[in-house]
Amino acid sequence: MKTFVASVAVLLALAASVSGQSEGWCRCAAFISYNRVEMMVYEAPEAPIDNCDAVNQCKNRCVTEMDELSFGGDLWHVTNSGLTVGQEMCTTLADHYVFYISDHKVYGYFEVCGGAWQYADVASTSDLCCNGGQQKHCQSRVPKKQ
Repeated sequence: MKTFVASVAVLLALAASVSGQSEGWCRCAAFISYNRVEMMVYEAPEAPIDNCDAVNQCKNRCVTEMDELSFGGDLWHVTNSGLTVGQEMCTTLADHYVFYISDHKVYGYFEVCGGAWQYADVASTSDLCCNGGQQKHCQSRVPKKQ
């Protein structure tokens, strides 16, 4: 029994030392705010970072990812798939039974090693509008008369 307990202790110590040496990981995604809910409309592949304290490295990676995906925030930019960024987002929303979105900015967020999502200080330059799961041009908002 003592051998078993000692073996478990050694394995736990080894696991702790290995996990402390492992690199961190970064997630980057785009969200819209809708009816008091944040809805993910795009997620980039998870990327390695130096360690779990490398917050700026993750944020910078996310800003670059969002910029390259949308060519600087343009939801009408055509991606390698042949669809616009906005259409891919509308399709993602429709896959979750959200078919109509009107005039919503898309914001980039990042997550370091499973922590809380943090705003990456990046947003779309135009609004996202979906009708029946299809990206549509948003109706311009008429400014209120003063």
